[in-house]
Amino acid sequence: MKKLTKTQFIVVIILSLLSALEPFSIDLYLPGFLKISKTFNTDLKNVQLSLSFFLGGFAAGQLFWGIISDRYGRKLPTIASLILFTLASAACIYAQTIEQFWIARFIQAFAGCAGVVIARAVVNEYYETDQSMHVFSLLAIIAGIAPIIGPVAGNYLISHFVWQSTFVTLVILGLVTLLSVIFFMPETRQIVSGSKTNLIADFKEIIRNNVFVKYTLIGSLTYSILMIYLANAPYLIMEYGKLSSDTFSAIFAFNAIGLIIGAWLANAILSRWWTIEQIVKYTVYFGCAWTILFLLLCTLQEPITVLLIPLFFIVLTLGVLFPTTTKLALAPFTTNSGSASALLGTLQLLLTFIISALTNLIPADIMLLTAYSLLACHLLYLFCYIIKEKHSA
Repeated sequence: MKKLTKTQFIVVIILSLLSALEPFSIDLYLPGFLKISKTFNTDLKNVQLSLSFFLGGFAAGQLFWGIISDRYGRKLPTIASLILFTLASAACIYAQTIEQFWIARFIQAFAGCAGVVIARAVVNEYYETDQSMHVFSLLAIIAGIAPIIGPVAGNYLISHFVWQSTFVTLVILGLVTLLSVIFFMPETRQIVSGSKTNLIADFKEIIRNNVFVKYTLIGSLTYSILMIYLANAPYLIMEYGKLSSDTFSAIFAFNAIGLIIGAWLANAILSRWWTIEQIVKYTVYFGCAWTILFLLLCTLQEPITVLLIPLFFIVLTLGVLFPTTTKLALAPFTTNSGSASALLGTLQLLLTFIISALTNLIPADIMLLTAYSLLACHLLYLFCYIIKEKHSA
């Protein structure tokens, strides 16, 4: 791989900041749910609903910013989104009602998701082919670090200050990222004067690309597995496992390290032996085996110390699949990589919503429901490959 230049490395740092906005916006305020409910004199479910509003804004914003960045370039839309993100984060601080808080969170997510969408497009355009895999892996590592730092930092802030301090932190992060983009981020998409983006033609071209569809599906299932894990980990560890919140934080951080290890393996080790396509294929088989074991152990009602072993390796596979599937899904596109990146992110959230809705219909306790959900995602993984092999035959 060609070594990154100093300028390219600075751009990696900026893209890392952009990619970190979304996970930090979720993880920082989670420990403050109880205090937020007391501030707004409402129940915990209404505070939890703020996370749903955030995910809704995140889903709605991705297509918008992808289209805008394809038409007007990468830099100006990024600057506009960061200004809006910072203002929305400030609005969360001064919200007087839970309804105002919901709206501010929706706008915050709508603006913040631009960083994720545009960062993927910039990697696809700015770096050479062999470098892009390395950069995607670095961004996946950042995504793995955020769940380690976020809850710990959020818990510290909320323990020593008011819950609004988490959003003060996001305002500062937004301003730092904004200044970095203004002064150091290059424009990677040259827009010809008078040219217009044909949105319908762009999306048709993207959807008709079999490589994009295949690896977007696998990447979306990977995101679904991560969300299933995040949603159910507190129950598995603290309710079923009867472990303390401090132990939960330690286990949560340890599994997040699994994400980092997975991304490192994909870039530094596995790529020496296999192609990226082979890495994805073998990782899917590996993850499926661990998920079957996890379901078996849940059925036998094994203690949490036993369940954590397959759970760690399931999370590790996600670290491998995030950078590899993103790289493969976006590789066919150059001029419309922003729209492709946006469609990738939107489909991830849409499929996650569908899977979570369907699995909640399964008549089982939360522990088994988690295992069934994980297994369903991995079986869909295998289905993607079966269809691909039949199509190629």
